Amino acid sequence: MTDYTALGNAVKATLQNDSWLGNPSNVKTVETHKRGFSIQDEKDAQFFSPFELPAIAVVSNAEGKQQEPGATNEIRETIPTQAIAITRHRNPQSGLTAHHTLIANIERVFDMQKTSINDLGIGGFVREVSTGEEQFKKGDYYYFISTTTAQIELTVNF
Repeated sequence: MTDYTALGNAVKATLQNDSWLGNPSNVKTVETHKRGFSIQDEKDAQFFSPFELPAIAVVSNAEGKQQEPGATNEIRETIPTQAIAITRHRNPQSGLTAHHTLIANIERVFDMQKTSINDLGIGGFVREVSTGEEQFKKGDYYYFISTTTAQIELTVNF
């Protein structure tokens, strides 16, 4: 059985241990869940307050996992795990540039976890990484939200 809490904490620790992402002047908030949900038509910024941005929300059970049998008493699981990055800026171009820098660093850290030498510390490693992005204006600010999905492979004993 997958320990989603351990996986979320491992991804969070990996991101925070990076010299760029762990610097509070670059990323103020890293959490292991999404906050709340919106039932309004108006988009929000994942419920992070402006003083908490830039922020990253790690979602360890973002989509359904895939399993395949391994050796005796082992199952190999592939678990899509998301790092949702939220930034805001008054200027759309400089805000997008700053946001892309944040995304590049998240992807860089995930890419480093693709070998067993640099695994996530829980016997898991990253197989592939992809990012999607959206942006919107709310009041005087532009909000940029990117979802980086890492396909994480774990071997689970049973």
